[in-house]
Amino acid sequence: MKICHLSSYTVDFLNRMPMLSPHPTMTICLVVYFDIWFEYLYLRPIMYRSLVAYVLPMTPCLLYGVYYGGFLIQFLIEKMGMMGSLPKPYGYFVPDVIVGAVVGLVVGWCFGPLSPVASRWLSKTSIIHGFLQITVVALAISSQLFPYSTGAPKRVVLQHTFVTDANNIVDSSYGFSVVDSNSLEFLFNNAPEAAKWLKDNSELSFEEKYRSDRSSWLALYPVPFLFSGSLKFQAQTEEIKKYYQHFPQLAVQEIWDNNGQRRVHLKLALGSLSEIWTSVLNITGPLSNWSFADNMLPAPQTVSGGPPSYICRLSGKSDVDWSFWLEANSSESLRVDVAVLDQYLVDSTKKLKSLFPSWADLTAFTTFFSTYHL
Repeated sequence: MKICHLSSYTVDFLNRMPMLSPHPTMTICLVVYFDIWFEYLYLRPIMYRSLVAYVLPMTPCLLYGVYYGGFLIQFLIEKMGMMGSLPKPYGYFVPDVIVGAVVGLVVGWCFGPLSPVASRWLSKTSIIHGFLQITVVALAISSQLFPYSTGAPKRVVLQHTFVTDANNIVDSSYGFSVVDSNSLEFLFNNAPEAAKWLKDNSELSFEEKYRSDRSSWLALYPVPFLFSGSLKFQAQTEEIKKYYQHFPQLAVQEIWDNNGQRRVHLKLALGSLSEIWTSVLNITGPLSNWSFADNMLPAPQTVSGGPPSYICRLSGKSDVDWSFWLEANSSESLRVDVAVLDQYLVDSTKKLKSLFPSWADLTAFTTFFSTYHL
């Protein structure tokens, strides 16, 4: 009776294979196991029993791979949405390329082990044509779908900036920015009510002169490094005086001078603001020391191609004044930009925010900006 027939491939393998185990029974079992799997998976048509024997043992591994791969894709898509808008022209495609590559990798490691099973059917021309047609139709349909919804909104930042000088309002503007690849032009084209409101109150244009750089977003430091393509439109200046009598102001208390070393003692009064989130100082010039961070200067920053500067963020109660000192090692003046972020919105800003559709998630705030030369 014929017990086992070894294929010619297995015989050739045995001639080249060293002894795998000193125990002959173990060697015979390994050889028979190799022959069965090789002959069933590659030399003979895949029958029902061999299919079950191949798929069932790897099912737990495949399920774990699908679970882990799905978690990885979801995590990556979330992080790609948080990485900010990259510079054009290629920045628009970078997140999509990264997500597509990872999705392909996950599909490969999840379903790659099933390729010997599926290869028999996938090799048919009709199946390949069907997959290609489904892919083309899916691409055509997906390109027409709107990319945002209430559950997956477009993140938009709205800043109402007031430039102050003592208790006077010098200028006022609305600043807009986004943190994904779809520009503000896309936003306003799909938010006609907000665009109409801005046109009635200022000139709505996407020209270069209406674009703003990161320096106008100082109050959000370091978040503006995620922005690109920000726009700024003029706003009313007198409305804020209905709500606040006093604005943030930096006052000199004392100046100490010793052979070119100047130490300026300052007090930052936050005025009558009530919902302050943070205050940011941007110091440019020959700064050699300060009273913050145990008298240790951090590495200088460069904002929008400007000169190196030192940036400090302050947070606390709005009724508390900040007293500190800055030290310069030359007679050259220090420039201090002060940006105070207040979460209170005036009526016009609330109205503008309400005009955007539900798929746009706006983070809105008010910024008071002032500049001092010491």
